[in-house]
Amino acid sequence: MAAGIANPSSIAKPDRIGAASGARYARRTLGRPETDWNLIMRNRGTATRYPGVYLVDESTYWVRAKATDLRTGKKKEVEKLLEGVSLQEAAKQRAALFEVAKNPAPSMKRMRVREYAKEWLESKKLRIDASTAKTYEAALEKRILPTLGDYYFDALTSSDVQKWIDAMTRRGWWSEEKGSKTAKKKVRRTYTRKAMEVWFRVLRTMSRDAMVALDLPRDPTLRVSLPEGELDRSEPNALSPDELMAFLAAMKAKCPQHYALVAMLAYTGLRFCHASPLRWSDWDQKAAVIRVVRKNFRGNVGPVSRKKQAPKEYPVEPELRDILLAHQAMLKDEEKKQLEEKGVDVLPHPSAPLTNPLMFPSKVGTLRTANTLDAAFATCKKVAGIERRFTVHGLRYTFTDLVRRANVDAVVRRALTGHVTEEMQRHYSTVGLDEKRAAIAGVFRLVPPAPNAGGSGEAPAGTKTEKAAL
Repeated sequence: MAAGIANPSSIAKPDRIGAASGARYARRTLGRPETDWNLIMRNRGTATRYPGVYLVDESTYWVRAKATDLRTGKKKEVEKLLEGVSLQEAAKQRAALFEVAKNPAPSMKRMRVREYAKEWLESKKLRIDASTAKTYEAALEKRILPTLGDYYFDALTSSDVQKWIDAMTRRGWWSEEKGSKTAKKKVRRTYTRKAMEVWFRVLRTMSRDAMVALDLPRDPTLRVSLPEGELDRSEPNALSPDELMAFLAAMKAKCPQHYALVAMLAYTGLRFCHASPLRWSDWDQKAAVIRVVRKNFRGNVGPVSRKKQAPKEYPVEPELRDILLAHQAMLKDEEKKQLEEKGVDVLPHPSAPLTNPLMFPSKVGTLRTANTLDAAFATCKKVAGIERRFTVHGLRYTFTDLVRRANVDAVVRRALTGHVTEEMQRHYSTVGLDEKRAAIAGVFRLVPPAPNAGGSGEAPAGTKTEKAAL
């Protein structure tokens, strides 16, 4: 051993072993642990009969191992200073060190539910649509994390989750009683089973992902029971063919500005989020199809999501074409009036495209929201004599019933509505545009539009009426 160097057995690398003893030695000698460590690195001791094991002094050994990491294929060298061990023990520890270097086990950080939920949600947002992300975020922040967020995920049990469900069932929520505007009396209401199912599904999905990510020993959402829900005796959110005819006739007469959009929803089964952002450029009049390429979620327009699918091409039958042409003519008249009010001298030609590209714009020319139809629905339901609950999404339910009544093949029905649940059938079945067109024609036979379809009451240019007059 080099002169002037203290016994290396009393020196330890600060971040591995004996940090306190190494610091004490540094204060007694050079005061620089890095220098002492480097000196030991250059004086590793004497080789023994065991490969990679070096004797530093009578009870201190230096071991090193070099192996190929099976996960990366790269060479990796590890070394360690052992104190107070025998030669055989040093050889055993060196063998264990070699195995760890060759196949290191991934380090699993112990995480609380709140910590993992933050990382999990950020990752999920990259693969789900915005509406689903909002549901996940609301369920976590408002329902799950306030109660379960401080638990370590590996310590969370089914009993903890069941207690959370039971507490929500007993506690419920408070709201003001309807009709008590002056007294403002608060009453306790219970959460519905459907609402609690949504929150529980979010926790279950996250827990199953955490089982893989955190190597959890069990799924804490197993054997958890939800409260019994009330039997749903409400009437379906759909109309019969006769009721739909009366409803559309009332919409055309009382609310002509909404008629084209409602007819589009009724005769195509499109979701509102897919119909509201349609543009005139999406309509290929020569091919008689509308291409659905975008989705509207709370004013944010993006591509059609994988979860809420829509047909790429939708056939436009003559009846729907006439409704859209009349709607386009009405929008052009409104645009012309607005320009005249502004004092514009040169007005656009009647054949010129509309300034606003949206097919169904709001009053101020922006994207519509579903609640803009609430007042119109209430008025038209009253006129049509419909007293039960019927919403905008009910038009989609109604369309699904109509194509079934028209004896449309199940594969074609799924292609029209986007309800494709059989993955292999979707993979091997291709529904042609002619099949879709025949299905839509069957719906129009069941529910024909009111005569002279269109807000203006006049037949659009190019229709049979104009040709007969010629």
